[in-house]
Amino acid sequence: MFEFITLSFYYWIITFSIVGYGILFNQYFLKSHDKDIGFIGIYGIFILIFISYLSSFFLSHTEIFNSILLVIGFVNFCINWSNIIIQKNIKKLLIIFLILMIFIFVSKNHDDFPAYHFPYTHLLTEFSNMIGLGNFVHGFRTHSSIFYLSSLFNLPFSNYSLFHLSPVYFMGFSNIILYNKIKDQLKNGSSSYLLYLSLFSLIFINIFFYRLAEHGTDRSAMILIIVTIVELFFLTNKKKDTNKYLFLKFLVLITLIISLKTFYILYGLLLLPLILYFLSRNISITFFFKNIVMYLCLFVLVALISVNFFNTGCLLYPVKVLCFENFIWSIPISEVDKMNLWYQQWAKAGANPNYRVDNPELYIQNFNWISNWIDRYFFNKVSDFLLAVVFLNLFIFLIFFSKKIKKFQRPKFSLTYIILIFLTLVWFCTLPTLRYGGYHLIALLTFIPTSIFLSKFFLERKLLKKKVYLVLLLSVIIFLGRNTSRLSNEYVLYNYNILESAYPRKVEQNFKIFQRIHNLNECYIKKKSKACSEDYLKVKLLYNKYVYYRDEK
Repeated sequence: MFEFITLSFYYWIITFSIVGYGILFNQYFLKSHDKDIGFIGIYGIFILIFISYLSSFFLSHTEIFNSILLVIGFVNFCINWSNIIIQKNIKKLLIIFLILMIFIFVSKNHDDFPAYHFPYTHLLTEFSNMIGLGNFVHGFRTHSSIFYLSSLFNLPFSNYSLFHLSPVYFMGFSNIILYNKIKDQLKNGSSSYLLYLSLFSLIFINIFFYRLAEHGTDRSAMILIIVTIVELFFLTNKKKDTNKYLFLKFLVLITLIISLKTFYILYGLLLLPLILYFLSRNISITFFFKNIVMYLCLFVLVALISVNFFNTGCLLYPVKVLCFENFIWSIPISEVDKMNLWYQQWAKAGANPNYRVDNPELYIQNFNWISNWIDRYFFNKVSDFLLAVVFLNLFIFLIFFSKKIKKFQRPKFSLTYIILIFLTLVWFCTLPTLRYGGYHLIALLTFIPTSIFLSKFFLERKLLKKKVYLVLLLSVIIFLGRNTSRLSNEYVLYNYNILESAYPRKVEQNFKIFQRIHNLNECYIKKKSKACSEDYLKVKLLYNKYVYYRDEK
């Protein structure tokens, strides 16, 4: 029962603290007068990731440091209790995060969590600015900002058991953003494309991404991409001129997306419609360079690249041309090539735990992999997902179909849609597995045209509202039902009882790498080289920082 109370208590404290930091960011940096507490939460996540990256170069994220940091955010939330942002949105915040509480109770986390998510996050709470971490385990070569956010959840009495919480905050605040979009459109009384696109997106996120154990570092980025597309359509299609400060949120969103998964760097293309919008209204894009938000985003991206470099010797692993082998901690170029080949081989269905193709170099070239990918991955992974997406489109279409047709203005969406098609082609040609970017791209490519087509149907305001809230209620029931079923199965499989032991299983807490690093450091400090002679990794000090490197060098 103690774990249940502790987890629940910190869940809400962190939620309110994130909002508190978001209000600070909005007041002193963004200055957009944005009253959407969903975006306020996203800003709060961004500034905490900024602080986490910055502080990690100088100190470890201990319980004391994290407690002080989160208390500051919580106090600011309380100070701003009468703020219109909180007063207008507090009920939505409480209801949505209350519904999502079932999401955070999990026995078995993502498969990668004990392998490298937890160890990396844990190391951030013990050390600062280590060099050469990529030599310990492959997962450390592709770090994510979600590890840095999670490291701030090392709090008293939690026993390192809150590191899995980060995805719920991306999901929760994104839900609020999409719900607010739906509610605002209903106030206008029109069945617009934005209403349907927001509705599609909210349903998709909660029904398809209902399991925290499947999130890893991928799905939080996918959720933010969906929110970015919805917001991009909203702002670039407004009839009245939009407050230009609202567009700064795109810099924050794109930065967060790239920081969560560095291979999403191509999503910077989504800034192109934004730039063209500014030019069409004779607004100078130098506006962005005159605002501090631009430089905060640049810092996060530079910090991301710097950490990549200090971990592997590569600015972007495993891109060979961006790797430098002449540093003592660098991953050998031959191994970079090998891992690049492995990524593609695995993503193109050329490998799994029980199967390997004979000639992977030949296999991944010139679409030689297509037939095998169709046999081993398209059926049934992609095909099942496609059927589910088609069913969702058909279901919403039938719900909102009307024989009455109205005049409507087709939104400007061509450029954004072309960018999505391009990103889909890049995904298919390089890493065609759903978890590496397929889920949201396939979904958006169907949701956008369906939403535009539905917007031509006329529905009376009351009927439209009833149907929308009926669909929303159904999605909540499905989300709660699927998670209830999951918890029931975990109780049978792992004897997981949230009232007795609410934290993830202890096996999720992998301290082996920490112990290995501790031993290497001890050997160096006490000059006991023989004690670590069996370890192929060695350590030395460089500018008072531990550098881990391979002995063969």
